[in-house]
Amino acid sequence: MVRTIRSGGARFSRWSGAAAVAYAATVLFTISLARFYFIPRLGLPPDSPLVAQLNGGLLPVAAHLLIFPLVAALAAPQWARAAGYGWLVIDIATDIMALQGVADTTYLPLRYGGHVSAALWIGLASWRAGGALRLVGLLLAVLLGGFSFIPHGSFLLLIPTGFLFPLWFALVGRHIARDAQ
Repeated sequence: MVRTIRSGGARFSRWSGAAAVAYAATVLFTISLARFYFIPRLGLPPDSPLVAQLNGGLLPVAAHLLIFPLVAALAAPQWARAAGYGWLVIDIATDIMALQGVADTTYLPLRYGGHVSAALWIGLASWRAGGALRLVGLLLAVLLGGFSFIPHGSFLLLIPTGFLFPLWFALVGRHIARDAQ
Protein backbone atom coordinates (compact mmCIF):
# COMPACT_ATOMS: atom_id res chain seq x y z
CA MET A 1 0.00 0.00 0.00
CA VAL A 2 1.37 3.42 -0.94
CA ARG A 3 0.44 5.98 1.64
CA THR A 4 0.09 9.66 1.00
CA ILE A 5 1.95 11.92 3.39
CA ARG A 6 1.49 15.55 4.18
CA SER A 7 4.73 17.27 5.12
CA GLY A 8 5.16 21.02 5.25
CA GLY A 9 1.96 21.66 3.36
CA ALA A 10 2.81 19.51 0.32
CA ARG A 11 1.33 16.07 -0.43
CA PHE A 12 3.42 13.22 -1.82
CA SER A 13 2.92 9.49 -2.15
CA ARG A 14 5.46 7.55 -0.15
CA TRP A 15 7.84 6.32 -2.86
CA SER A 16 6.89 8.30 -5.94
CA GLY A 17 7.08 11.69 -4.31
CA ALA A 18 9.48 13.73 -2.27
CA ALA A 19 11.78 10.88 -1.22
CA ALA A 20 12.28 9.86 -4.85
CA VAL A 21 12.92 13.50 -5.75
CA ALA A 22 15.55 13.72 -3.00
CA TYR A 23 17.28 10.60 -4.33
CA ALA A 24 17.16 11.98 -7.89
CA ALA A 25 18.73 15.22 -6.60
CA THR A 26 21.43 13.09 -4.97
CA VAL A 27 22.24 11.54 -8.36
CA LEU A 28 22.20 14.83 -10.29
CA PHE A 29 24.33 16.68 -7.73
CA THR A 30 26.79 13.76 -7.73
CA ILE A 31 27.01 13.95 -11.52
CA SER A 32 27.48 17.72 -11.21
CA LEU A 33 30.42 17.12 -8.89
CA ALA A 34 31.89 14.47 -11.18
CA ARG A 35 31.68 16.76 -14.21
CA PHE A 36 34.46 18.95 -12.81
CA TYR A 37 36.73 15.91 -12.89
CA PHE A 38 35.62 14.24 -16.12
CA ILE A 39 34.88 17.11 -18.53
CA PRO A 40 38.53 18.25 -18.74
CA ARG A 41 39.59 14.64 -19.39
CA LEU A 42 37.17 14.23 -22.31
CA GLY A 43 39.23 16.66 -24.36
CA LEU A 44 36.20 18.69 -25.42
CA PRO A 45 36.81 22.33 -26.26
CA PRO A 46 35.56 24.65 -23.50
CA ASP A 47 33.18 26.37 -25.94
CA SER A 48 31.61 23.05 -27.01
CA PRO A 49 27.78 23.01 -26.80
CA LEU A 50 27.95 19.81 -24.74
CA VAL A 51 30.29 21.40 -22.20
CA ALA A 52 28.08 24.49 -22.08
CA GLN A 53 24.96 22.41 -21.34
CA LEU A 54 26.71 20.37 -18.65
CA ASN A 55 28.25 23.40 -16.94
CA GLY A 56 25.51 25.98 -17.18
CA GLY A 57 22.48 24.49 -18.84
CA LEU A 58 20.46 21.33 -18.58
CA LEU A 59 22.33 19.49 -15.83
CA PRO A 60 22.50 22.22 -13.18
CA VAL A 61 19.04 23.60 -13.99
CA ALA A 62 17.48 20.12 -13.77
CA ALA A 63 19.25 19.50 -10.46
CA HIS A 64 17.88 22.73 -9.02
CA LEU A 65 14.36 22.17 -10.37
CA LEU A 66 14.22 18.90 -8.44
CA ILE A 67 14.71 20.76 -5.18
CA PHE A 68 11.47 22.79 -5.35
CA PRO A 69 9.35 19.88 -4.00
CA LEU A 70 11.92 19.30 -1.25
CA VAL A 71 11.58 22.88 -0.06
CA ALA A 72 7.85 22.22 0.26
CA ALA A 73 8.29 18.81 1.90
CA LEU A 74 10.81 19.61 4.63
CA ALA A 75 9.54 21.12 7.84
CA ALA A 76 10.79 24.70 8.13
CA PRO A 77 9.22 28.08 8.89
CA GLN A 78 7.48 29.69 5.90
CA TRP A 79 10.09 32.44 5.74
CA ALA A 80 12.86 29.83 5.60
CA ARG A 81 11.03 28.05 2.78
CA ALA A 82 10.79 31.39 0.97
CA ALA A 83 14.58 31.66 1.32
CA GLY A 84 14.92 28.15 -0.16
CA TYR A 85 12.75 29.05 -3.14
CA GLY A 86 14.66 32.31 -3.59
CA TRP A 87 17.96 30.42 -3.65
CA LEU A 88 16.66 28.11 -6.35
CA VAL A 89 15.49 30.98 -8.54
CA ILE A 90 18.83 32.77 -8.17
CA ASP A 91 20.89 29.63 -8.85
CA ILE A 92 18.83 28.75 -11.92
CA ALA A 93 19.14 32.32 -13.20
CA THR A 94 22.91 32.30 -12.70
CA ASP A 95 23.17 28.89 -14.42
CA ILE A 96 21.46 30.42 -17.44
CA MET A 97 23.72 33.48 -17.21
CA ALA A 98 26.74 31.15 -17.35
CA LEU A 99 25.24 29.32 -20.33
CA GLN A 100 24.75 32.64 -22.12
CA GLY A 101 28.40 33.59 -21.62
CA VAL A 102 28.02 36.19 -18.87
CA ALA A 103 31.34 36.82 -17.13
CA ASP A 104 32.04 34.92 -13.91
CA THR A 105 32.69 38.21 -12.16
CA THR A 106 29.08 39.18 -12.83
CA TYR A 107 27.07 36.04 -12.11
CA LEU A 108 29.11 34.37 -9.34
CA PRO A 109 28.65 37.13 -6.72
CA LEU A 110 24.90 36.97 -7.37
CA ARG A 111 24.99 33.18 -7.00
CA TYR A 112 26.95 33.41 -3.75
CA GLY A 113 24.39 35.89 -2.43
CA GLY A 114 21.72 33.28 -3.15
CA HIS A 115 23.75 30.76 -1.19
CA VAL A 116 23.06 32.78 1.95
CA SER A 117 19.35 32.05 1.42
CA ALA A 118 20.16 28.41 0.73
CA ALA A 119 22.12 28.19 3.97
CA LEU A 120 19.20 29.65 5.91
CA TRP A 121 16.72 27.10 4.52
CA ILE A 122 19.11 24.12 4.71
CA GLY A 123 20.15 25.01 8.26
CA LEU A 124 16.62 25.43 9.61
CA ALA A 125 15.18 22.39 7.79
CA SER A 126 18.10 20.29 9.02
CA TRP A 127 17.80 21.56 12.58
CA ARG A 128 14.17 20.46 12.73
CA ALA A 129 14.97 17.04 11.26
CA GLY A 130 17.64 16.04 13.79
CA GLY A 131 20.15 13.17 13.62
CA ALA A 132 22.70 12.85 10.84
CA LEU A 133 20.57 15.11 8.65
CA ARG A 134 20.97 17.88 11.23
CA LEU A 135 24.74 17.44 11.46
CA VAL A 136 25.39 17.28 7.71
CA GLY A 137 22.87 20.05 6.98
CA LEU A 138 24.32 22.47 9.52
CA LEU A 139 27.85 21.86 8.26
CA LEU A 140 26.66 22.36 4.67
CA ALA A 141 24.82 25.55 5.63
CA VAL A 142 27.82 27.03 7.44
CA LEU A 143 30.23 26.23 4.60
CA LEU A 144 27.89 27.31 1.79
CA GLY A 145 26.65 30.49 3.43
CA GLY A 146 29.96 31.36 5.04
CA PHE A 147 31.82 31.28 1.73
CA SER A 148 29.63 34.11 0.49
CA PHE A 149 31.22 36.44 3.03
CA ILE A 150 34.80 35.77 1.93
CA PRO A 151 35.68 38.47 -0.63
CA HIS A 152 37.26 36.86 -3.69
CA GLY A 153 37.43 33.53 -1.86
CA SER A 154 39.05 30.59 -3.59
CA PHE A 155 36.59 28.21 -5.23
CA LEU A 156 38.54 25.42 -3.52
CA LEU A 157 36.83 26.37 -0.25
CA LEU A 158 33.50 25.24 -1.77
CA ILE A 159 34.75 21.74 -2.65
CA PRO A 160 33.42 20.16 0.58
CA THR A 161 29.92 21.38 -0.31
CA GLY A 162 30.13 19.35 -3.52
CA PHE A 163 30.30 16.22 -1.37
CA LEU A 164 27.94 17.42 1.35
CA PHE A 165 25.09 18.33 -1.02
CA PRO A 166 24.59 14.77 -2.39
CA LEU A 167 24.98 13.32 1.10
CA TRP A 168 22.44 15.80 2.46
CA PHE A 169 19.94 15.01 -0.30
CA ALA A 170 20.30 11.28 0.37
CA LEU A 171 19.65 11.91 4.07
CA VAL A 172 16.65 14.08 3.17
CA GLY A 173 15.27 11.20 1.08
CA ARG A 174 15.74 8.79 3.97
CA HIS A 175 14.12 11.26 6.38
CA ILE A 176 11.08 11.78 4.16
CA ALA A 177 10.70 8.03 3.50
CA ARG A 178 10.84 7.31 7.23
CA ASP A 179 8.24 9.98 7.95
CA ALA A 180 5.98 8.35 5.37
CA GLN A 181 5.99 5.00 7.19
